[in-house]
Amino acid sequence: MGRTGIRFNDCMFSEPVPLSHWAPPRCAGLYVVLVRDANWAPKPFQPLYFGEFGHNATVPLSAKERLDLAGTPPEEVLFVAAFAMPFSTTVERLQLRSELIRAYNPPCIVPSERVRHEEEAAELRMLFANARTDFEPQPRRRRIGFIS
Repeated sequence: MGRTGIRFNDCMFSEPVPLSHWAPPRCAGLYVVLVRDANWAPKPFQPLYFGEFGHNATVPLSAKERLDLAGTPPEEVLFVAAFAMPFSTTVERLQLRSELIRAYNPPCIVPSERVRHEEEAAELRMLFANARTDFEPQPRRRRIGFIS
């Protein structure tokens, strides 16, 4: 008997419900704001935003603030699904959230988060550009210290 819901990476989120009917679970975890999109499979929902709820998290989802950033028309019905992480730490939740953002590139990211991800990508590009392509062995150096 399989669980129903919507999968992002290895995380099985709950079945999407309309945003207007959603209340976060009592434990900590992640949530995803979704919009219907026939181009997404196996379920026709595109992720717009990944967020955190519970314990030390900020207040989950000020919907108007988040969706204004994405330019989502107000007439579109939005959905939300949750991934419960009851015994997780804030660091674990934020790490998983960052992985999901990198994997799905949701259009609705707070500008400071987008800047951070762009900086990380730029650092990786610089590392790859400056990486040595010739892996010749380095000349042997004399050992430091007294020779007997």
